[in-house]
Amino acid sequence: MALTGLEIFKLLPNKNCGECGVPTCLAFAMKLAGKIAEPEVCPYISDEALEILGTAQSPPIKKLAFKYCSDEISIGAETVMFRHEKTFVNQTLLALEISDALNEDEFNKELNRIESYKFERVGEMLEPECISLKNESDDKNNYLQKLEIISSKTGKIIILGNCNSEMIKESIQLVDNKRMILNRVQNLEETLEIISDSQIPIVVQAKNLEELFVQVSICEAQNSKNIILSIDFNNLNELLEDNVYLRRLAIKKGIKLAGYPILTECNDEDSLSSTILGICKYSSIIILKNFTGASLFPFLTLRQNIFTDPQKPLQIDSGIYKVGEPDENSPLIVTTNFSLTYFIVSGEIENSIYPVWLFIVDAEGMSVLTAWSANKFSGEIVGRALKNSGIDEKINHRRVIIPGYVAIISGELEDELKDWEVLVGPQEAADIPKYLKETWR
Repeated sequence: MALTGLEIFKLLPNKNCGECGVPTCLAFAMKLAGKIAEPEVCPYISDEALEILGTAQSPPIKKLAFKYCSDEISIGAETVMFRHEKTFVNQTLLALEISDALNEDEFNKELNRIESYKFERVGEMLEPECISLKNESDDKNNYLQKLEIISSKTGKIIILGNCNSEMIKESIQLVDNKRMILNRVQNLEETLEIISDSQIPIVVQAKNLEELFVQVSICEAQNSKNIILSIDFNNLNELLEDNVYLRRLAIKKGIKLAGYPILTECNDEDSLSSTILGICKYSSIIILKNFTGASLFPFLTLRQNIFTDPQKPLQIDSGIYKVGEPDENSPLIVTTNFSLTYFIVSGEIENSIYPVWLFIVDAEGMSVLTAWSANKFSGEIVGRALKNSGIDEKINHRRVIIPGYVAIISGELEDELKDWEVLVGPQEAADIPKYLKETWR
């Protein structure tokens, strides 16, 4: 169980030296309790205290890390039931299923289709991270050949499905173990012996919670801790109940057997609803059997929204941005550094015939109206930011366009920028092309 600030304080040396970056040990203890500092920052903390804090501070859901392309990606490590309590840490991974029963041409065509699913939204590249290779041919050599093709053509995580022990032994020699997950193995005990050194994550499959915990106990008894949980479900109610119950047991009750990431395999009938439910309610990996680009994009967008830190909006760096190839006569438009605002505004500018200087003001990632109401986007703040931006070296005019929703700051901005003309732009970004055509000269 997590320790309180006072309990952590009793483990600290109580020197109040300030070398950890805060003035007192009590303040540092409170930061540790809020999980916004690491105990190793204290130079005088004892090994015993580190061990206690390490155990107490570890998340109730185990973290599993994988090699993904040239990066690392993780699942698990969650600490809360609801994202507004703190945040969800590691987003749900989407896996697209492909069968080894396809002939080589069909297989390569399907693999290319999977690789083509990449979508850019508000500055982030969205794509499925996993491929699930299903053993339907029951031909070891064919399966291994298809596995080699996936491994060489993609950097995605590979989920091996329905494999026997011999296939698993040879698969381990073919693929980087940090890219593999074993799902629906045919012999659990034998598989655990095979992967004992590699510690490849294994999916523990069961029909109910009782059977699931028996399987987890078997894995833990053989010192296999890289476990992923999966329960078969007949309908959406069962999926919701099982996922919520597992998360609650791990986080609220501290039940170690439930403290692992969850994998959900969508069936053909409820693939849309079960994917949405899994993303919203605790599935760490979802395997999709039927998919198109049109069906994937809403899932990826939903996932991006759910796993954005609600206390830290998506934002971009403040500064001067070129939209098109602006020159010294091009318009200057000002807005906030909320990512969605930036990409919508810049997108509408691109739709116009005008290249523009787009000046982004640091408003702590808030949208225009929100920033104005929080006094983060006032005439004084915008004016001071413009003065320090160096924009006067890029343009030969002194005209600036502000968002229509904050026309109220125009007078204050004129007071701040004595020689400038402040123009009030449209309220909606969609009206920017028309505004520039009719107003800018």
